[in-house]
Amino acid sequence: MDKSPDAFRSIGEVARLVGVAPHVLRYWETQFSQISPVKRSDGRRYYRPEDLRLIAGLCQVLREEGLSIRGARRLIASDRGSKLRQIGARRLGEIRGEFQAAAAQDSAVHDPFTAGSAQQAGDDQPPSPAADWLGRLCASAAFLHRARASGTPLPPGIAPLRDRLRQARG
Repeated sequence: MDKSPDAFRSIGEVARLVGVAPHVLRYWETQFSQISPVKRSDGRRYYRPEDLRLIAGLCQVLREEGLSIRGARRLIASDRGSKLRQIGARRLGEIRGEFQAAAAQDSAVHDPFTAGSAQQAGDDQPPSPAADWLGRLCASAAFLHRARASGTPLPPGIAPLRDRLRQARG
């Protein structure tokens, strides 16, 4: 059963939803005063829905778009974070859509070796965004490798991606 979008979430839940480690969230709390989770007496953090949207927006601009922390602070200061919260809401909507699509695909394909054990364990958590990203990266690398081995010309726009991957690999 999914939580309500208005529910408070633990640091682990937020980390899984946006695809960052909990220590990154703690660091962002020190850098962005607008992220202010409720802390229980035992020190556990619970993030409000608006915190979650802001964090998802920060993840998008810092990680995906390459904005610096200083740039993100300026962006937040310009409109009190409303633009980042909108970006975050879109990002969370996309992530939830991917989870729902993956769940539909998983239910359509029955794997007798894993389905029983996952159901018995009560594993109803969606896959992490990082795992999805890694899967897409591996699939892209495999495609490029097969295309090179077979001599198949690359589709337009793929060659620059291949070149950037080679540069990143060193």
